[in-house]
Amino acid sequence: MPNLNVYLLEGHSDAQKELLLARMTDAVVDSIAAPKASVRIFLIELPRTHVSVGGVCLAAAARAGEPVPAGGPTVHVFLIAGRGEAAKEVLIGRLTGVIGEVLDIPPAPVRIMIFDVANTDFGMEGKTARAMGR
Repeated sequence: MPNLNVYLLEGHSDAQKELLLARMTDAVVDSIAAPKASVRIFLIELPRTHVSVGGVCLAAAARAGEPVPAGGPTVHVFLIAGRGEAAKEVLIGRLTGVIGEVLDIPPAPVRIMIFDVANTDFGMEGKTARAMGR
């Protein structure tokens, strides 16, 4: 099931984004033993006018010549509930590492949030995950 929404500031090359998606997929598979075919990652690019940190719009700070706060990326990871704390910690570390390696972004501004979804609250093929034995 793993579904990831990656919120990323615009400005990265297509090659970087493709490599990011491939490497993040591998990180999910290796960290939580998810089948590769079940991993879905949605990359959402945001213009700097759509992001603020501490109440400061990133585009406004840049226009004013002020230091621009780091604006992410942020990753929301949706998993069928049941994975242990250790696996989640590994996943967070691996995803943060991939972002750093591929996009040259230090760990400090990266945010990874894991959301456990009950198997009765996630559906595929018109059925709940629970009905499908997950």
